[in-house]
Amino acid sequence: MYYITLVVAAALLGGGCRSANVNKHLRMLPHIDNNIESNVVATKQSTMVKLLAITRRPKLHNPHPPGTTVELTCEAYGTPAPSIQWYKNDAPVYEHDMESNELVDTNPTSLARVVSTLLVTRTDTRDQYTCLVKAGMRVERASCTVYRTDGSTEVTERSKLLPLAPRILVSYKAYIDVIGSNVMLPCRVRGHPRPTITWTWKNNNGTSGTVTKHNPRMKVLRSGELIISPLRWSDMGEFTCHATNMFGSQYANTFVYPAKAG
Repeated sequence: MYYITLVVAAALLGGGCRSANVNKHLRMLPHIDNNIESNVVATKQSTMVKLLAITRRPKLHNPHPPGTTVELTCEAYGTPAPSIQWYKNDAPVYEHDMESNELVDTNPTSLARVVSTLLVTRTDTRDQYTCLVKAGMRVERASCTVYRTDGSTEVTERSKLLPLAPRILVSYKAYIDVIGSNVMLPCRVRGHPRPTITWTWKNNNGTSGTVTKHNPRMKVLRSGELIISPLRWSDMGEFTCHATNMFGSQYANTFVYPAKAG
């Protein structure tokens, strides 16, 4: 078990707007939602048991017409922060620019809600896909089928170079970890040309900015992840990954909550 003391200070949560903002994001992590009290100086200790749940599963049956892309999405929350890996007919899938699976190392004290999308461009008559979610020693899975309709869905090497607006395929929606931890927030992207990834932040106290190479605590990796080292209480707020190329852009928000260890 993991013990995290969630300190909700009146200086940060005393205002109704700020309180509502924090609670709105923490509802994505139902295990701790009731442990947060707003508008009161309070210290709560919560037993963070090892838990894992899939909250969104891919549709069981997915037709794949020729010339189209099928999107399979899996979403889960858990502690430690879960990872998602996709399998096609029991074989792991690796087929986009940076990694098709969420393989970020997570801290044992972390809790997160992760979303992962797989883009299926080719189907051999009928294929089974499985979303495998891991959190510590716990494992959950959700399976579905993708079946070809009329015509071939085979993707040529040339077609892989066609213009593609950025798609963010892996990200956290919410993330909690102990103050002082080294944090990695994923932002796995597919696109052609290869998208440029930038991160911005907006703290709960109203300040905002862009992560630059001169930031001593925050660094954007080539693969798109944001490193925060170490995590501070002042980091509480929303971090946004922006993926851009000449054909479009997309963004994904991650709400980060630093917690005190008990």
